[in-house]
Amino acid sequence: MSHNSDHKNKSRFNVFSLFRDVEKFYGVLYMLLLVFIVYLGAKYVKTLDYNKLFYSPEMLAADTNMRALLPVKKGSISPPVDVIKFSTPNPELIAKGKDLYNTACASCHGETGTGNGAAGAALNPPPRNFVNPQLWKNGPKISNMYVTLQEGIPNTGMASFSTITPEDRFAIIQYVQTFNPAYPKDSPEELAKLDEKYSLSKGVKTPNQIPVGLAMELEILDYDTVKADLNRAISLIESNKKDTAVIIFNELVTNKNKALNSLAANTKWSESADEFAKFIGTDPLDKGFKASVYQESPDKLNLLYSYLKSVFTKSKA
Repeated sequence: MSHNSDHKNKSRFNVFSLFRDVEKFYGVLYMLLLVFIVYLGAKYVKTLDYNKLFYSPEMLAADTNMRALLPVKKGSISPPVDVIKFSTPNPELIAKGKDLYNTACASCHGETGTGNGAAGAALNPPPRNFVNPQLWKNGPKISNMYVTLQEGIPNTGMASFSTITPEDRFAIIQYVQTFNPAYPKDSPEELAKLDEKYSLSKGVKTPNQIPVGLAMELEILDYDTVKADLNRAISLIESNKKDTAVIIFNELVTNKNKALNSLAANTKWSESADEFAKFIGTDPLDKGFKASVYQESPDKLNLLYSYLKSVFTKSKA
């Protein structure tokens, strides 16, 4: 009886051992399979052409055509703007704003203003939701929104729209405010301050405009006049390496050519030291400057502004 019991226990033990061996085998096999799949995935990722993955031929062609069609604009003085008049909604201004919004803003902010545009999907922070006039960085009043369009918002995808006319900026704002009737209103004092800040009732000077694509490609392509001016500017800087302003310049740039291209692309910075500080302080990395420009003293920036303005004046053909 005892012999039969021992035999049964031994058989049961052998079965359990077999199951454990099978489990170990399949566990090892599963791990090997997982490693193999990861390996194949890594090999596949290396073969991807990210330009084709994220940009279709149609998108690339459209971008190339846009660069070719964008004109180089000479600076001008825009007509005086009646801030009170353009801060008051009217159907004609709103209709104009809608066309401008659909052309320049909808790709990020969405056609309905909810911030769900296709081009804004990868932005961090995401595009502003215009349907909700809460928690805005600059504020949702007309005077606040005008500042945002004029100056952009550093470290976000919100670029400056300083190259369009004040009237067009007011038109866009008027249309944006149709997304929600609860937008707060500006006081007469706030509108007066806006007028004073940007001299709107006196007429606004529009800076010279060079398309970004052209400005960034100047190192590669031979655009004679502008290229020659920039080469002369570089030569002037290189020949005065011991100058205090040149030392400051070299300390603040990550890419000398890119920094000078950026300055050549928008000459509004040359109007004043404040405009210069504002220009290089807005997305400095994209313009060839270090993020540390935020920490520089006004005295150093004023010195650098005066020097660079002098360099660009001397380098003109």
